[in-house]
This record gives sequence, C-alpha cells and structure tokens, in this order.
Amino acid sequence: MDITPLNEQTPTKYEFAAKSFRALPNPFGEYSESSKNPVVYECYVEIQDLPSDFPMETNPREQSLTTQVAKSIKESLETDLGNFQIKNRGIVISAESVTFNTRNSTIAINMTDVEVHGNIDGGHTYRIILGNRSDIVDPRYVRLEIIIGAEDFFQDLAKARNTSVQVKDNSIAELEKKFELIKEPLKDVQGMDLNESIAFKENEANKRISVENIISILYNFNIDDFPDAERQPVSTYSQKSYCLKQYVKFHNEMGDSEDSKKSNPFYKMNKIIPEILTLYDHIELTLDKKYRESDGKGRYGALKGVQSKKEGSHATFKTEVLDKDLEFKSPRSFVLPILSSFRALVAEDENGLYKFEANPFEYYEHLGAQMIKNTVERSRTLGNNPNALGKDTGHWRDLYNLVDLEYKKHLINRLMEESKTSNL
Repeated sequence: MDITPLNEQTPTKYEFAAKSFRALPNPFGEYSESSKNPVVYECYVEIQDLPSDFPMETNPREQSLTTQVAKSIKESLETDLGNFQIKNRGIVISAESVTFNTRNSTIAINMTDVEVHGNIDGGHTYRIILGNRSDIVDPRYVRLEIIIGAEDFFQDLAKARNTSVQVKDNSIAELEKKFELIKEPLKDVQGMDLNESIAFKENEANKRISVENIISILYNFNIDDFPDAERQPVSTYSQKSYCLKQYVKFHNEMGDSEDSKKSNPFYKMNKIIPEILTLYDHIELTLDKKYRESDGKGRYGALKGVQSKKEGSHATFKTEVLDKDLEFKSPRSFVLPILSSFRALVAEDENGLYKFEANPFEYYEHLGAQMIKNTVERSRTLGNNPNALGKDTGHWRDLYNLVDLEYKKHLINRLMEESKTSNL
C-alpha cells in the first residue's frame, strides 16, 4: 500500500514504518542552529511502506529506467530476497528534521523547502521500487539515509553522491574486444542472434540481458575448474561479477592466439554454448510443469521466491535467455543448480573441446521432476529461503550426483548390452 504525506497534518511530514533506526553522530559535534554540523540517520524501510512522493527536485540526475543499470536494480529488487537492502546503495534524502517513535517503530520526516529537502541520491532505486512493488509479494527492504543540516551545501553533497558510478568490467572488456570469443556461438541460439539482445557494456538501454548474466550461466560448465562433484560453481548464483572477472582473467592469461586460447574454458565450450543457453531457458520454462509431475504439495506459484501474476496485474514474465512467455518466474536459485548438474554429462573431445556425452534434454525430461522436488524440499529445510538455497553447496552437489549416477547407470547398461551382443 502506498503511503503518502499526511496532508491533513502538514504537506511536508512523512510518517511510515521503519526498522533498525540509528543515528551516526557527527564527530565534529551535534547539530545546532549555531554549529550547523550535519547529522546522518539510517534505517531500513519495507518497500511497500516507502512514501510515494518524496521531492525529486534535489536530485541532479534524471532517472532513465531503460538503462542497464536500472535493469540490474530491477532484477535485484525482484530476485534478491533478503539481500536487496545490502546490495543496493539505498536512498539518500535531505530533510529538516527526523524523529523515531520506538513504541510503534515509525519514523517521521519533516521537509519544509523542496529546493533543499528531498531525494539527493538513489533516484533510480526509488523510482524502480515505486514502479514495481505492486508485483512483489515477499518482503523487501531498502536502506534509507536521512541527512539533517545539509541545506548550506546540499548541491555539493548531491554532486558528490552522484559521481560514484565507475566504469564496469564488462564495458572495459567489450572495449578490449574480449567478448569476441563467445559472440560467434551466440549468433545462433534457437535461430536467434543473442548478440542483438545482450548488453556487453553499461547503459545499453535497448538490450534486455546483461553479458554478466550470460557469463554466469556458461560458467557452470567450466569442467576445468569444476571437474566433479567436489567443487561446485556456486559463485554463478552468489557472485555473478566474480564469473565475469574470471572470464576476463582467462582471456588475459591465455590470450586470443589460436594456440593459447585453446586452454581457455570459454573457448573450449564454444560448440555447446547454444545448447547450454537453450537448456537454461527450457528449465526456466518448464519448472512449474515438473513440479506438478513431482506431486509437489501446493501450487508452484505459492512457493517462496516464485513470482506469479497477480489478478488484475499487467506484469509479464519472460525467460531470461530466449524471452519466452512465462506463467511463473522461478528464482535463479532454483534454476542454476539444476542447470549446473548437467555438467556431469560434459567431457573433452579429441581436440580438447567440450562436448555433451549424452543429451541433457533427455536427462532433464527424466530427472526434472525429482530435481525440482529435491529443490523445494531443500529450500524448506533452509527456512523457505531461496537465497540460502542458491548458496547451499550441498544442494548443488546432490543434484550433480543425481545426473552423474544416472549417466553411469546408462553406461553400465550399455556395456552389458554390448557384452551380451558380443557373446551371441
């Protein structure tokens, strides 16, 4: 429910629920009319309680919601259950005064001059929350920073707070043509040239998926670093930026000459890249069906972390890679460990390139229901926490072993059949 200013009391007073409220005293002394020492207050606010019309005239940057940065904030808001308030820098506002009612845990913020009071940083986060919170069921919090006494220098403060965006690794890598290694196999993924849809650098507003996401998906099949069940690529869920750094590291260390790049895991997987991405999309598209096949209890859309369309909502869900329509949006913590388990079917061919020893789609068709059943049960043992599930190495290992065991059974059966045939 949107919380608006209490106009019947004063048009500049905002009251709403808050958690973990605290003051950060100025080391140069407390604020007073004479000292003017600014004071900083912090708290967490549930996004549904955030006021819908903080003044924005004080923010020096126009908020474009079509940039890759904005899309990343939106993705984090939708998927980072329990961690959004930590990963996101939050919202900073200037105000005349702030008080906290410990009895009912509500905060009251007074703003008297829209030229110096209002949002000074985090405008993208604020607008994205307002535009998407009606479609979010699970609790999400955002960090709110309130600065009192900044009127005399708020322009300098706003300028300083809005110049902290650094050039990201992917922009540098694209400039140095490091992504040429994977662009060729991306030209044909189920007849789609994904290069046209991938943001290889920042602020490509017309691109719907970041190269960081693509790299994190592919990194699951790096059998050089993850050759068996003992080591699992959990970082593909918990640290997408790490996967990108590893991609750049491989490129820097192994180069792009014909001989040296043959040691690069991403070069080795070139032939199976379209298959990996198609498999990821297929899993995302069919998890709800597999859940029904598993005799799972309750509706798939009611599971913690799964997003479903609300009645009357115009929100649409799409698969991450091929942009297909979805009835339910599964959390990455469901999809990635299942996808990664099919690394058990990958080996090097005679040229040192990766190949699938068996058809992963057939194995998913056979094992998918058991996989999602195990996934949901594991999530429940972790307190229905999808984020904890995505970081649970044991869960990734169990799914990998499920595929590995099935493949070994297949090999044994094939050997037995061949032995029978040779004895005839």
